[in-house]
Amino acid sequence: MAQNIIIKRNPALVLCKGIFEAKGLPTDGAKKVAEGLIWANMRGIDSHGLIRLSSYVRRLDQGVVNPKPDMKILKDFPGAMIIEGDHGHGQITLTWAMEKAIEKARQAAIGWALVRQSKHAGAVGYYTRMAAEAGMVGLYMGASQPNMQYYGAKVEGVATNPLAISVPREQGRILSLDMATAVAGVGKLMHYKAINETLGEGWALDSNGKETTDPQKASIPTSLGGVKGSAMSLLFECITSLMVASPLVSCWHSGSNRNHQQNGLVAALDISQFTDLSAYKQDVEALINTIKKLPKADKIDEILVPGERGDTIMQKRLKRGFPVPRKIWNDVCSIAERLRVPIPEVREEYNE
Repeated sequence: MAQNIIIKRNPALVLCKGIFEAKGLPTDGAKKVAEGLIWANMRGIDSHGLIRLSSYVRRLDQGVVNPKPDMKILKDFPGAMIIEGDHGHGQITLTWAMEKAIEKARQAAIGWALVRQSKHAGAVGYYTRMAAEAGMVGLYMGASQPNMQYYGAKVEGVATNPLAISVPREQGRILSLDMATAVAGVGKLMHYKAINETLGEGWALDSNGKETTDPQKASIPTSLGGVKGSAMSLLFECITSLMVASPLVSCWHSGSNRNHQQNGLVAALDISQFTDLSAYKQDVEALINTIKKLPKADKIDEILVPGERGDTIMQKRLKRGFPVPRKIWNDVCSIAERLRVPIPEVREEYNE
């Protein structure tokens, strides 16, 4: 039996959308969540793709996620707003928030949207790239309940809070950073566990707070750059959760609220109101060319800039489909069968 199966983008979208509709999401919401998950797989961010489907369905089963969130603008300012996510999927709440941020930016040069009481947001570069596609700078910061070591502690202290930034390039391309404040995020540890591959040194702690490279024992991601990742995560909590009166870290540690929950910030800056957009894109390309012409280190074939690797993987996977570990695919099929959602045909592993 092959370790991976291969599925094409469109059948995967239909499958996911059908599962979420069967779980009570309206068609538009089911489509948004499905698109966010499969987009991650298509760009090689497999830690935030189909591997997350079972946890999404489980949270719907448990009533943790609201399939039909009543999103509201709680506070509205010329260049900013606060949005109530009503416990909806992040792909729904944050897409709407970025659309609103872009609208604000067109009027006030900057649009700043804080989202409270949302759920897992998936690969967050998805939202910042929306702004870049509109000719703007896109920014995302997120916060969640503790699941990562705080530097110096041996237990979860803060979350693997992500940061994403995207800017437009020429010819419709995008320079895009999407990173966690952990060395390896929860989703990456999940992926390595599914394929039973040894972790890198310093990626995770076990349940006793000891470093481990065993994917089956890893339970706590370590912070990126030691104290630096911890500090970034802590400040993201201050910029997001505390700004919308929805603290996550302190409530989790006190035991007053340990439900899965996220808060987030999306922002858009309209480049054309600061400088000429075409000239800006030319300057981005000049910057990229400068970096790519630097003398290469040993064993490096090409110097890459943020977003390039994902672009290359996307083009390959549009043609061939994307790989899913057999264990993950079996879980997806089990859910589909339970919900009576048709399972598409797949094929065996290929080498990318």
